[in-house]
Amino acid sequence: MTPAARHLRSLLAVPTVSIDRVVAAIAIGVDDDAPPEFEPLQTLDRLASMCEGEVEDPTDVMNFVFGVLGFAPNTTHYYALSNSLLHVVLDHRRGNPLSLAIVAIEIGKRLGVHLVPVGMPAHFLMGFSSQSTGGPERWFDPFAGGRELTATDAKVIFDSMTPEASEFSVLMLEETPLPFVAGRVLANIKNAAVRAGDIGVFVAACELVLGIPGSGVNEHRVLARALGSSGRHDRAAEIHTWLAQGDPANHSEHLAAAHHHAAHRN
Repeated sequence: MTPAARHLRSLLAVPTVSIDRVVAAIAIGVDDDAPPEFEPLQTLDRLASMCEGEVEDPTDVMNFVFGVLGFAPNTTHYYALSNSLLHVVLDHRRGNPLSLAIVAIEIGKRLGVHLVPVGMPAHFLMGFSSQSTGGPERWFDPFAGGRELTATDAKVIFDSMTPEASEFSVLMLEETPLPFVAGRVLANIKNAAVRAGDIGVFVAACELVLGIPGSGVNEHRVLARALGSSGRHDRAAEIHTWLAQGDPANHSEHLAAAHHHAAHRN
């Protein structure tokens, strides 16, 4: 596991870790030009401090983030890597549903409004509960200027973005645990890398996935294939050698793959 992946795992092991810090760490792992972890957090502090007047309701947060501050969807370059890099999103004030949700959640927290991530399949929302315990009872769409949604509205969005055979459930509107949010961020980064033909970013994202609790054989296989495609046969051989022990049912397959990559070392 790379240092960046180990750091991500250590962050996700802390129950109180904030989403912004996790996403800032992910950006560092895939972008050589990313600033230190604390800088995006300071930017969010500064943006929140610009809010004037009382903030008592999530709609106040939405009006401030998507109105006053001008955060908006990047519809022109929806699949761009930049939409998943927190420092770039904060600079350009454009992002995808997930990154915009993270910005609104973190600014809301700084203003005393507790919003939670809601990773509905095919889209990402924010949730709010008026109770200190219990699931969200109000939802907001970051890709529509923070528009408030009912569960029925969310189902309409789900139905419009998924295959006909997919079935909506209100369970999709519960709070999404932070490791799953990190996984969604990395999935977006990998998708952006594939579309851009950037094997380096794809490999870096695959390495970071190993830092998410629950990652296993399949994630290691994907990384090994990506490493082989990028010519990094030493690392690919190392992974398959490890898998030969960690995945005994496919011991011979992994050893053969390890020998294959070893034979292609530069």
